[in-house]
Amino acid sequence: MATSSINASSFSSGLDVVSLVSQLVAAERAAPDARLNAAQSKAQTRLSAMGVLKSALSNLQTTAKTLVGGGAVATPAVKSSREDLFTATAAAGAARGSFAVEVVSLAQSTKLVSAPMASADTILGAGDVDITVGSESFKVTLGSTGNSLGALRDAINNATDNPGVTASLVTESGGVRLLLTGNQTGASQAVSVSSPLISLSQTQAAVDAHVKVEGFDVYSASNTVTGALDGVTLNLVKAEPGTTGTLALTTDNSAASKAVQDFVTKYNQVLTTINNLTKYDPATKTASTLTGDSTARQAANELRAIMGGSAPGGSVSYLSQLGIKTGSDGLLTVDSAKLGEAIAKDASSIARMFGGEDGYASKISKNIDAMLAEGAGIDAQTDTLQARLKDISSQKDALDRRMTQVQARYTAQFTALDTLMTRMSTTSNYLTQQLAALAANNS
Repeated sequence: MATSSINASSFSSGLDVVSLVSQLVAAERAAPDARLNAAQSKAQTRLSAMGVLKSALSNLQTTAKTLVGGGAVATPAVKSSREDLFTATAAAGAARGSFAVEVVSLAQSTKLVSAPMASADTILGAGDVDITVGSESFKVTLGSTGNSLGALRDAINNATDNPGVTASLVTESGGVRLLLTGNQTGASQAVSVSSPLISLSQTQAAVDAHVKVEGFDVYSASNTVTGALDGVTLNLVKAEPGTTGTLALTTDNSAASKAVQDFVTKYNQVLTTINNLTKYDPATKTASTLTGDSTARQAANELRAIMGGSAPGGSVSYLSQLGIKTGSDGLLTVDSAKLGEAIAKDASSIARMFGGEDGYASKISKNIDAMLAEGAGIDAQTDTLQARLKDISSQKDALDRRMTQVQARYTAQFTALDTLMTRMSTTSNYLTQQLAALAANNS
């Protein structure tokens, strides 16, 4: 609190006005200040606890989502025998197996080049340049000025309706050439130019990629090929007709096991967090920040109910069948060996068990969505606590203003008292002197 300055030298009665005022103000401020500080600390602690709980739930949901739809459990490991020719990625559910892949040709974009000219400043003249990219066209018009080779390049690149072609100048020993390059590959994105100002010849045609999978022809407008194999994306690197590589998709037991164990770890972290925030020590009669909080308690109960139930997966329906058991503290433990055996035996069933519509991970993710929704328990409590802290801050400001007024009032009162006491002291000294003089005369 800002306090006004009191100059002790201005008091002549000997009364310690500064000390008296400070002590009185401090005494009057102590009770409301302690009350507000306690309320502020409690609100901040609860707000922080809500943040910790929300973070733990969000981390669990993030991990759960990696299993939804089969996720990491159903995603096969991918291996290309010729990564210099092609690589691949696979989504959850992609069929396991070994496939022959031959990259016949890569997808290309159109390249058109002009005859060499003296320089970029070579004048082309006034007129139109019509350019077509696939099914779209646009026009560039050069006027009576600003109609050089360089100006045409800039006009093409700066055209707001340019659907996908880039103009460049290439300087070689014979002069400067205008090069037009299509921004997209594939036969459907071919580029052509019509103009009386300049003539361009094609140095590279726009063509689709051509790949053979198990000997069957597949064409793609880009070098990223999807749809040839369900759930698999081929990334073509180099064409080498007649050379066949092998694409192997196998169950990645270690990755699947790790995904499940990560999910269990995050689940345990949420329950541990809630337990730490809500526990009560009867020996010391000490409560935690969220002891008795219904939102935290409900969150724990709902998560336990989901993980303690069943989830249809096919050959498996319960966590215990995977070597996952619930301890006396409510936390899950994983028998890694048994989990690995279960995945190796039937990974697809375990993928459905966690990632299916009614799978553990899917239900957990949906449940946390509801917990963290706007207006739900955690969000509502967070809003209430933030409003409470804002109100406490306003009360503290009001207390500061009131104490400033109190200090001013006390200072004025004690200043008046000091003045009165000084006058009385002066009068007393005068009377003493007069009486002494009278006594001396009488003697």
